[in-house]
Amino acid sequence: MSEKSGNAFKIIKRVICLMAGAILALSALGLTGCKTAGDEPAVTSGTTPGNTAAPATSGTEPSETEPEAATSKKVLTRDNIIINAYLVQLQNAELRKSLMEYMKQAEIDVVSHVYVDDVWVAQGHTFDKYVPIMNDAANYGLKIYSRDYRVQTGLNYTDDQLRAIAEEYRGYDGFAGFYVVDEPYDPNPYARVENALRSVFPDCFVNINFLPRGAYPEGTYYKRLTDFGSLVTYWGTLSLDVYAFDKNGGVDEYQLFKNYDDLRRAALDTGMNTAVYVQSVGYVNYRRPSGGDLRYNMMSALAYGVKELKFFTWCKPGASDSNYTDAIFDVDKQPTELYNDVCAINKKIHVIGKYLASGDAVAVYHTRQKTAGAYETVPGTFPVQAEGKTDAIVSVIAPRDGGDQFLMIVNKNYKKAQTLTFSVGNLELLLVDDVTGELKAAPVTDGVLTLELEAGDCALLKVSGVKLYTPEQSDDPNLAISAMLSATSAAGDGNAFLCNIHDGIYDDGAKGALISADGSAQNVTFDLGAIKTVNRVDLYPGGKGAACFRYFPESFKILTSADGITWKQAAAETNFEPDKSLVPVFKFDKTEARYVRIEVTGFKQKDGRGCAELGEVAIYNDGGTIQDKIPTLYTDPADNVGDSVEDGKHSLSASKKTYSKDETIIITASGEATDYVVFYPENYVPGKDAGVYYACFDNSIESRRNWPELENGKPSNVFDWCCATPQNPQVVPFIGIPEGDYKVVMRNNAGTVLLEVFFTVE
Repeated sequence: MSEKSGNAFKIIKRVICLMAGAILALSALGLTGCKTAGDEPAVTSGTTPGNTAAPATSGTEPSETEPEAATSKKVLTRDNIIINAYLVQLQNAELRKSLMEYMKQAEIDVVSHVYVDDVWVAQGHTFDKYVPIMNDAANYGLKIYSRDYRVQTGLNYTDDQLRAIAEEYRGYDGFAGFYVVDEPYDPNPYARVENALRSVFPDCFVNINFLPRGAYPEGTYYKRLTDFGSLVTYWGTLSLDVYAFDKNGGVDEYQLFKNYDDLRRAALDTGMNTAVYVQSVGYVNYRRPSGGDLRYNMMSALAYGVKELKFFTWCKPGASDSNYTDAIFDVDKQPTELYNDVCAINKKIHVIGKYLASGDAVAVYHTRQKTAGAYETVPGTFPVQAEGKTDAIVSVIAPRDGGDQFLMIVNKNYKKAQTLTFSVGNLELLLVDDVTGELKAAPVTDGVLTLELEAGDCALLKVSGVKLYTPEQSDDPNLAISAMLSATSAAGDGNAFLCNIHDGIYDDGAKGALISADGSAQNVTFDLGAIKTVNRVDLYPGGKGAACFRYFPESFKILTSADGITWKQAAAETNFEPDKSLVPVFKFDKTEARYVRIEVTGFKQKDGRGCAELGEVAIYNDGGTIQDKIPTLYTDPADNVGDSVEDGKHSLSASKKTYSKDETIIITASGEATDYVVFYPENYVPGKDAGVYYACFDNSIESRRNWPELENGKPSNVFDWCCATPQNPQVVPFIGIPEGDYKVVMRNNAGTVLLEVFFTVE
């Protein structure tokens, strides 16, 4: 979400929190939503009574035995798409009778945010107050998320304590699951809470809702999602909220579809389902959605494979702020004109949902490029091609059982109905009937599919006998690339991500990290998808330059298993001392295995806890053709000389190529008085990414009056510079530069790039 987008709906959630009587501080990025007491509790040091504090980033607590499900995680397929109402006042029998009847008619499945008292108090959400609500919900075919205050503060409980809390809810037909937390900046610690709850109710709903992608540096959101997904032992749901309908009648396509696609890809790679919040209320910079807006939002989400749609909000927030619009219900808990639209949309979704719920969106395209970088357009080789000015989303839904694929088409005009036409050649297409759900002849004439769709509406078609999309198969012999990864911990620091260690990129220095607060063993496991012959594992170090090998595991084992239950040791090292010039290669007798695990028992210390970094893991059946001596990215600290360039009139240099995280970064520059110098992440995309750091030679220039002044030829400490983002152009002091690769750029007053140098922070 952009800064502007985040701010407006941040205010909505803040006011809801004021109603609750408990607001926590917003994050420094200004992008968080509601933080009621209990939504993001402080992790206490030491222990609570009877509780040994778990590692802050641990995904699971080590145990003597590990269930097969923990290794062979398989995404849970429900019978239909789940439709969720958020913010419903159910604190007394009269309200429950009225609102539950309305929700039943609207085909709402679950309710995730309820009032148990007239005034919201987080601590008031106790088991006994949910009992009558769950009992009544069962009579209407509804299920209720519990925001049990103990679960909201779950980081302070042991796994056994969380399991005992979950057991209290057994036997209640109206119980859906648990609302744990909304928008934590680092969600990884909450995976332990989810795992404990799911050990009692494996198929329950668990709400751990993510910040949108705009809260993090560009290129890292997918990685954060996969980090969390890799820590969830059973199946789970990746959830986020992004609001894109501005008051001027437009849609922020970049934020909407980039969020949806990161979510989609992360779910496919971690065996998770997905959920999104649907904007159904207006506030300040956001319009109150029309029926077409709602339909467009919901159908687009389904095209990206979303399995749970959450209305934000169902009822108008009962606050004194008059800037709120009505939602689906007004402040008096009466239906607005949107209610009838919602009933119709939900009914259709449940008709086609039985096909969508059992499949994954394996490819999503748009027929026209209206927003650069927001999505991929339909490839020329795709068997379905739009004709004329057809503006649509085209999605391929692949059933998880491997049957015939489905084609989903969404009308991207959210204001009016459109006639959409597509060239489909000889494809055998059957249309899913909106009312009955039965398959019928598709409207195809002379190889052209013609669809009449209402504003934002969709059509779903079955494709017989032909695969519209087949994922490309890697020709890399490294079996880890296509494996599904699970782990017991992940750094959550925004710099090390588990997906980096099997992305098939061997020379970028990117890394993943296992964390142990108490020194207990941690592991990362690769599910190869089927039993394969394995006889070699290469463990690439994380980082590059002098930082390469800095946090390489000290003691570890390489384990293999055919079933995920019985493990065999293939290799082991204690107090390992590598040759830093070469990638450690471990060869062993051929073994038949579906799972390969790296179990770390010896860590180096980083920020007060054990850390083990890996750059890439390669798993092979090596017949002798794969190189043994693979050079690393390590350089001796003595060789860590800086990067420097000049063109006769200008010069630019960084004092080193690689800096430690807390080391002083020195930049020296010479140029004209109107030249200026910036530095930012190496892969920065202007206008979209966060994190731009400025300095200039002459701060008298009006447009750069707040930038700090440099002196020609005088070294400048980067920590004294300032930062801004495209979404938040105020220049503010910048403290601490994250790990990563950066470039320093000198530009003239017209913005033309004159010189560039590069450095890395490890």
